Amino acid sequence: MANNKGAFKYVHFGLSFGSTMAVSIYFGFKGGMWLDNYFNSEPLFLILGILLGIGASFRSLLENLKRLDRKNKSQN
Repeated sequence: MANNKGAFKYVHFGLSFGSTMAVSIYFGFKGGMWLDNYFNSEPLFLILGILLGIGASFRSLLENLKRLDRKNKSQN
């Protein structure tokens, strides 16, 4: 049973990262589109928003990996 509990932890981690990435990119996309329409600068803010969303999701990934590593070290 303990082995399944560890597996579910990693499944949850993967689903969390996927949803964080999707939401971050979506908000970066929509915010970039809004700024491009406001300033009439078609692809500039759209690309920056998407890149910002990708960067934010990978930062969240690294923080979660560090937290998971600390938790695993404290259990051993």
